[in-house]
Amino acid sequence: MTATPDTIPTDLTLELGENLTPERFLAATRAFFGYVREVAYVLAPERELPKWVVVVREGSALLAVSPAPNADGRVIQSIYSRAEEAIRHLDGGEIAGSGLSEAALKHLVALSDLAGSYGPRSRASPVRMWIRRRPVEVGANIARVVRDDWRIDYNDFGTIEGRLETIQDKDGNLQMQVRDATFRQTVRCHFPEEMLTDAFNNFRKRVDVSGTVHYRKNGTPVSIEVAAIEKLPADDELPTANDVRGLLRLDPPP
Repeated sequence: MTATPDTIPTDLTLELGENLTPERFLAATRAFFGYVREVAYVLAPERELPKWVVVVREGSALLAVSPAPNADGRVIQSIYSRAEEAIRHLDGGEIAGSGLSEAALKHLVALSDLAGSYGPRSRASPVRMWIRRRPVEVGANIARVVRDDWRIDYNDFGTIEGRLETIQDKDGNLQMQVRDATFRQTVRCHFPEEMLTDAFNNFRKRVDVSGTVHYRKNGTPVSIEVAAIEKLPADDELPTANDVRGLLRLDPPP
């Protein structure tokens, strides 16, 4: 049964089609929560990220989140607006206008894939996101738009600055993830075995990673082949305004 505004429990709710397998329901759940988290990362400082309460109605295909009571109302409203506008931009073929990080786009692609080729014999499922109790369709076109954009990229030597968050071995290939401070998104970093000690020594620290960076056509960094890892000072190690006061003086013109 299709949801109506009266049956939507919160201002941010995912509506899924019926007869989903448990695996596809879990995939939709991860993508929905991931999308909300990544939109929040772009709009709020990490220390002020809102917490959410999950709301599930038994017997329905609705999965909802509600902000915790102490959440900043202005941040929450910004998240709602960005989440809705981004979907509409992508449905219209505008990647840059969506204002989404690479990770947020991946989560929307996962939801869009659920909606692909919907029909009585398909494994697809219609997907709608209700934002402020207004429905926004997450159709199959979104995945096509994003994947078309991802096919076009370029490489250049550069640096990524951010917090080293994840280290993993994927099929014999060492990877780490650095949350880029400029783009407020996670960048996948491939590095050789001899840098493993450096990676562990800098885990959860601010780093400057240099090497060959792979970019999307809009200039967003996607991944990097790491040539060097340099530890950066933590925020509490940086000089304050009082520390540098008096170091720079401008002499009056002659």
